Amino acid sequence: MATEPTTPVPPAPWQRVPARTQNRRRDPLTREAIVKTAMEVLDAEGLDGFSMRRVAERLDTGAASLYWHVGSKDGLLDLILDEVIGEQHVPAPEPERWREQVKEVAREMRAAILRHRDVVRVSLGRVPMGPNAVRYSERVLAILRAGGVPDQLAVQSYLLLISVINGFTVDETGQGGDVEADAPAPEDVAAGVLGYFQSLPADQFPNLIAVAPHFAIVDQDARFELLIDLFVDGVAKRVD
Repeated sequence: MATEPTTPVPPAPWQRVPARTQNRRRDPLTREAIVKTAMEVLDAEGLDGFSMRRVAERLDTGAASLYWHVGSKDGLLDLILDEVIGEQHVPAPEPERWREQVKEVAREMRAAILRHRDVVRVSLGRVPMGPNAVRYSERVLAILRAGGVPDQLAVQSYLLLISVINGFTVDETGQGGDVEADAPAPEDVAAGVLGYFQSLPADQFPNLIAVAPHFAIVDQDARFELLIDLFVDGVAKRVD
């Protein structure tokens, strides 16, 4: 992201992270170091293997020290989510390119999710209102509004874009839970689906048989590009 302004973002009223102005005396830990290590644990072990104890072990400290800095496990997960949001670049608005810029935002979001295991699961039920999240929202809305998208449609399109990408990446990565080690490769699944559809009775399933080869396409990048094309075209149709 671009260089941030020096004025701090006020904390949201429901923030679960304690407002600390300085570290405890002789405490070598920092909130930044805790969040960095916590992200490493989440990426390596997934949400099911994530715990304050595991993070504390990596930092060679006790869990109580973590609680002083981040308040709770939920508070730490809030910080992780805000950190992932902060990794994503949002370009400055170019009104004539707003459609392509929304697609750029979508690609950045997907890439961030693919870098961080189970981050969509972390986001479920959370309202991201950390400093990175509110700046991110400001920038995405700036693109939409500069492109002439009416305010209500801009907000709803922004929220729906997040939902669409989360849903796609959950399906893409199996983030509903840890993927079984012996799970078949996508190509094998597609080939099995193709063979099964082609074996169906033609008089009962003429459409599935006719389109069966298209179920064997497993290019996730191409599917994602089609998804965001359809999404942005739909928003643009309501603007034009």
